[in-house]
Amino acid sequence: MEIFINEVSLEGQYSTETDFKEAVLIFKSIFDVLHQKIKKKTIYKENSNLFVNYDAIKGSNFQQSLNKLKDKSLKIAFKNIVFNKLNPKEWRQEQVHSPEDYFDYCPTEDCRDVSDTSLAEVAERQLQNSQITYLVINFTKSSFRVVHPDIKECCLISIIKNNNETQPIDLDSIDHQVALEHWLESKLKLSKIEYDQYSAVPPRDEQTILRDSQRFNKTTKRYDGRVVYCEIATGRYWYVDNLHSGKAAHLEVFDKTGKQHLGEADLQGTIDESKCDHDKTLNIS
Repeated sequence: MEIFINEVSLEGQYSTETDFKEAVLIFKSIFDVLHQKIKKKTIYKENSNLFVNYDAIKGSNFQQSLNKLKDKSLKIAFKNIVFNKLNPKEWRQEQVHSPEDYFDYCPTEDCRDVSDTSLAEVAERQLQNSQITYLVINFTKSSFRVVHPDIKECCLISIIKNNNETQPIDLDSIDHQVALEHWLESKLKLSKIEYDQYSAVPPRDEQTILRDSQRFNKTTKRYDGRVVYCEIATGRYWYVDNLHSGKAAHLEVFDKTGKQHLGEADLQGTIDESKCDHDKTLNIS
């Protein structure tokens, strides 16, 4: 598997240090999951041009933007990702695409020249060897937001080589952790990142059986801040109990009227009917 950091997705889209800090945190979370889930991978980055030629905070290149972060531990964590811990390679040392070819990103009729960038390199590699799995990592809030037709939360980057519009090179891309989890499940058949039984916060819906869109539909209803799901086959209502975390984390299950509590379910969907509480109801009107 080859992973490319898309430096072109740095477009000066962050207004403040706070906005940029959030983006760096998201970027870090993506690589935390990749490091945990994928053992055999090669990560590629642009060389120092990443820090000089591309703005993060508006009016400041990436290095200047990084220097503005007050959170020193976050800066170190980012540098560990890019320089030390995962040892990403500079793709220019192994460049495949020819500098004489032209590569354009065309999400609409207005195309953008991405020749001599990571996007050109990964596009050429995918063209030459489709047996390898490729993934592009974007920074958040960029213009690379064309919805992927097949993978939830992900985006598709279509690259046109030498004006050959009949054969676009489609690249999978993500810019947040949930998208990565969907991509891993779809492409590599890896389950989404597991819930930590020692966590101090309740699980996300995606960390439970509720992520199964073939079994559950989201409703517009919420209980204690959590989305209520309807089980398609039974009409039963499910939601994550927002008051319990770690080993005590569970889902609440009600019948299709919401008047009868059926019990508590574990995160895999097994209902413990001995935990039913006749005093609990769910307003579904």
